[in-house]
Amino acid sequence: MNRNNIDIFLGIDIGAIGCRMALAIDEHSQNFARSLLGELPDHFEKHFSIIAENGKSFEVLLTRYTRIHGEPLKTAISILKPILSAIDGNPIFSAVATGSGGKALANIFSFSYLNEFQAIALAFNQLYPEFETILEMGGDTSKYLLLDKTNGSARGGILDYEINGECAAGTGSFIDQQASRLLYSVDEIGDIVMRTDKAASIAGRCSVFAKSDMIHAQQKGFQPPQILKGLCEAVVRNFKGTIIKGKPIKPPVAFIGGLAANKGIVHSLKNLLNLDDEQFSVPPNFLWMEAIG
Repeated sequence: MNRNNIDIFLGIDIGAIGCRMALAIDEHSQNFARSLLGELPDHFEKHFSIIAENGKSFEVLLTRYTRIHGEPLKTAISILKPILSAIDGNPIFSAVATGSGGKALANIFSFSYLNEFQAIALAFNQLYPEFETILEMGGDTSKYLLLDKTNGSARGGILDYEINGECAAGTGSFIDQQASRLLYSVDEIGDIVMRTDKAASIAGRCSVFAKSDMIHAQQKGFQPPQILKGLCEAVVRNFKGTIIKGKPIKPPVAFIGGLAANKGIVHSLKNLLNLDDEQFSVPPNFLWMEAIG
């Protein structure tokens, strides 16, 4: 196949904890997309097809979620270089970076940069246009977006938005740290919390107070699963109080970001907002939405 005839679009999201990329290849690219899967089998986790606004069909490859371990650029480049090498041949190529480390990578490779709110809105407009409210809890940031659905808005414009401040409470990195302190992997928390009926009382407005409450709960005899359940509920209360802050929640609501993989957080957030399964859901590509945008 002549790769010069292939439109290739690369989206890169470098967050505080992990990095992920989305590669969209045009409708003539099925064989090429599958050849990439064969050439770089350890790079990609998901593969699906979409139809864009202009009616063109694209094959989308999503890289594996990779933790950055404090080295965002090194991690992103280690994922990116084999992909750039595999698609070499001067195809019509567009690359956009986003996330906390996106600007630095964009400067190194002369990529475009898109802020995270725009990336999320564009991704939902393309993949899940039915959603009106987007809630995100990532490693370092939490976000609220209310999308513009008036007058058949085709570009997924943003009516209102909010992001957390510098405090770590209500983010994935804080839960990651506290899970490790209790000798649990962060990936285990969701199932553990869902099997636990009782929750310790944990403050959610400040990470320092939350940590103190967790230690105090241990001293009072609460078991680690009960403390983790209390932590999940505290993080969700903090999200509602500091990010949503009385802003409108218009269903259907989508929940994305790394913490959307935590069943305990999902359950607590849905209950706190008094939404049912039809009004609140986690979309299939919740971890890659900013990269897709």
